[in-house]
Amino acid sequence: MNNSRRKVARAIFMDCDGIIFDSNPAKAEVFRIALAAYPKTEVARLESWLASQGGISRYVLLERFFTEIHIFADVKAALKRALVDFGEASVAAYRNLQPLPEALQFAEAMGGAESVTVVSGSDQEELRSVFDDHGISNRFRDVLGSPTTKPVHMERVMAELGAEEGVMIGDGRADFDAARALNLDFVFLAQYSDWVTAELDLKDAPRTRIVHTWQELLAEDGPRQAGVSTYRGKGQD
Repeated sequence: MNNSRRKVARAIFMDCDGIIFDSNPAKAEVFRIALAAYPKTEVARLESWLASQGGISRYVLLERFFTEIHIFADVKAALKRALVDFGEASVAAYRNLQPLPEALQFAEAMGGAESVTVVSGSDQEELRSVFDDHGISNRFRDVLGSPTTKPVHMERVMAELGAEEGVMIGDGRADFDAARALNLDFVFLAQYSDWVTAELDLKDAPRTRIVHTWQELLAEDGPRQAGVSTYRGKGQD
């Protein structure tokens, strides 16, 4: 990955699932595979929470499952087994998917390897191998994931780039929360999102914009006006 310290005016962050890959349905199925030994009603509760949040690390989700839904005395052992199963199923799922051309077009228009960083809730090393397998790693400055949280990753990237402004392109509440934690702009892309209450939840949120499709984002007066390079967000001067 390109981790140069060349300064940019504005850092661009993109989530992975639901943004670069239309992978939310596949990832939901991965949870079912990893938790196949447990009651379906309990797994459904976890899926419901995942859909309401989006972009949450598997470590957080599975730990919640074993501490709040299907309670285990030995959480560490249960979590370890589930993470192995989840990782294997996740890699297999990505092999059957292709990155969205619109997402790659957007990343290139916004500076690509100089200023666009993928920040995901997926396992970092696993996700890097996925991007390598699809031949798209060189289109981004870096591919970052769990167990480190999104705000921690983003704050470090901002410092490395010397950027005072930034924007997160995401489809889940976790993406919004990460942008809000650092007072960055947030563009919610609804096209492949599972966050069904997003438009209500994000109504009047500062520095936030809702876009329904990649085509809509890319078509607005060209990439320079695509809600990123000059976008300040609601309530900003």
